[in-house]
Amino acid sequence: MRKIKERIIFWGMLISMIMIAAAIQKSAYASSKNYDGLKKAVIEAYKQYETEVDVRKYNLYKNADNVGIKKVMTEVINQTPYLFYTGQSFSKIILVNTNQITKIELTYSKAYIKSNGAVDKQKIAKTRTKINNAVKKAMKCVRPGMTHLEKAMVLHDYIISNTEYNDSSSRENRISECGVFLEHKANCQGYSLAYGILMEKAGVPVDYVISDKMSHMWNLIKIGGRWYNVDVTWDDPIDSNSKKDQYGLVRHEYFMCSIKKFRSDDHYSFSASAATDRSYDNKYWRKVDSAFQYRSGKWFYLSNVGITKRSELSSGSGTVLYKTDGKAMVRYNDDKYYFIMKNGIYMYNAGKNSVRLIWKTSSKYGRSYYVTQIKYQNNHIYYRVLKGSAHKNGSIKVKKNGLAA
Repeated sequence: MRKIKERIIFWGMLISMIMIAAAIQKSAYASSKNYDGLKKAVIEAYKQYETEVDVRKYNLYKNADNVGIKKVMTEVINQTPYLFYTGQSFSKIILVNTNQITKIELTYSKAYIKSNGAVDKQKIAKTRTKINNAVKKAMKCVRPGMTHLEKAMVLHDYIISNTEYNDSSSRENRISECGVFLEHKANCQGYSLAYGILMEKAGVPVDYVISDKMSHMWNLIKIGGRWYNVDVTWDDPIDSNSKKDQYGLVRHEYFMCSIKKFRSDDHYSFSASAATDRSYDNKYWRKVDSAFQYRSGKWFYLSNVGITKRSELSSGSGTVLYKTDGKAMVRYNDDKYYFIMKNGIYMYNAGKNSVRLIWKTSSKYGRSYYVTQIKYQNNHIYYRVLKGSAHKNGSIKVKKNGLAA
């Protein structure tokens, strides 16, 4: 997450009525309404590419309102979608004799500042257009008639399937939705902002949770009038051997959880008091490590018992179509899906309910290697194989029927 750095600039003024000024300071205290107004004003200023905000009408004072202002600015900079161009610090202009804060000075990301110091509005507009196009692409996985829960699930799976966790300081976009939608690499802040945008697009109420002690951020979403925690980042697993993204694998351990469940699963020092409902804490999807696939009104996924079909995502029982201890089922098209089973890559044909071997490690590496990851992209199956602690990466070109070329 981005850390807010405060820079205070003192403004000297000669005021003869010191007693009156002191009385004003003593009686002044910003209300929550004032903070709400401040937040809206700062967001609007960023949208208009302004560099400062006059905040005198919000009755903000040094010391008394430092914590409140920092909270507001954190929410604006870290938790507001489409403000990917903000800087990571702000300044407070303070009257020396009254301690009243009169202005908040805003900063912008260096990537969106021209050589003459002006905000690069044209570059921001172009980036925003790219984000909107990426959002439209993501929303194609939402089908007519899906419930809010189903939309939340497929968009959760979409981000994980298309994003690699990366918190390198050299990647500035990691902390915004740009990391997810444009570079497909992001940290928890980028994941959360991107998921928030997709939830809003899907009509699902969304909010953000920050744990400073964890240096972590995730989402709250409202389904059926109740709030639930969703940690998209932690559901995107990292390979314990290679320390790289486990593409093809999608977990659901941190999807639709209560605050109690999250605290028992190593989340701490956070506030999400509204997320008390435990209806989904022990749902079957906790054992599903593949993306959910929606086909002809049915849900297909690979669980710990095999390829399974469900009529309803959140109710009823599943029908096992093919028993296997495989993992990482990825979509080729509406009918065909690839999955891993030990040292082979297989295709499942949902239309025919049949399974066919596509490729085995013995054809290139030997039987002692087994497949750990797969993904399908641009007419290729990309894979990772493992022998002991040694990883190898490769790809298989496929024909129009999905079989190896």
